[in-house]
Amino acid sequence: MIRRFCIFSVLIFSKLFHRHRVYGKSHFPKGGGIIAPNHCSFLDPPLVGISSPGEVHFLGRESLFHQPLFAWLIRQLNTHPVRRGKGNIYAFKKALELIESGNKVVIFPEGKRSPTGELQKGELGIGMLVQRTRCLVIPVYLHGTFDVWNTHRKFPKLKGKTACVFGSPLDFSTLASGDKKEEQEAIVEAIMRAIASLRSWYLNGAKGIPP
Repeated sequence: MIRRFCIFSVLIFSKLFHRHRVYGKSHFPKGGGIIAPNHCSFLDPPLVGISSPGEVHFLGRESLFHQPLFAWLIRQLNTHPVRRGKGNIYAFKKALELIESGNKVVIFPEGKRSPTGELQKGELGIGMLVQRTRCLVIPVYLHGTFDVWNTHRKFPKLKGKTACVFGSPLDFSTLASGDKKEEQEAIVEAIMRAIASLRSWYLNGAKGIPP
């Protein structure tokens, strides 16, 4: 009930103030996998959560769980605490556990929020995770979140236009380069190309079904 209420409340807020639109819901598959959005705003995780037609999980740094009431709330929203460690091994293990249990996990391939709103180079972490699980990856383009609530703003704007575009799932089950690092790089590059393609589709009028 708490999760449904929070999703409903954020959805209404986003519709009223940011005219939020969702595209490509038909691309959302069943079973476990990775949801891979671009990242440039504090608003990105909740927008992915309210836009997804199915349940998704998030990884949050352990410090977010120090306040009991807030920790209880974000746990209701499928956020799992991970400790920061060498190579971010704790986040990797938790994501692996969730995916292998048939869940979808939101992983931002850029690793951190873009300071300009432009797409950044993807990091190898998501490539390692896909290489290990061979799960489907659903690329996602989030539009307008940088303008509404970027890292330079303390609070979100109460106006703007946001959108969430789900792309066709990427299947890496047969990818085999013979070199682990080259394979990881190929996975990351393919994910970032897919996000860029969704961005172009949206900016060119969002006609038909997203690629």
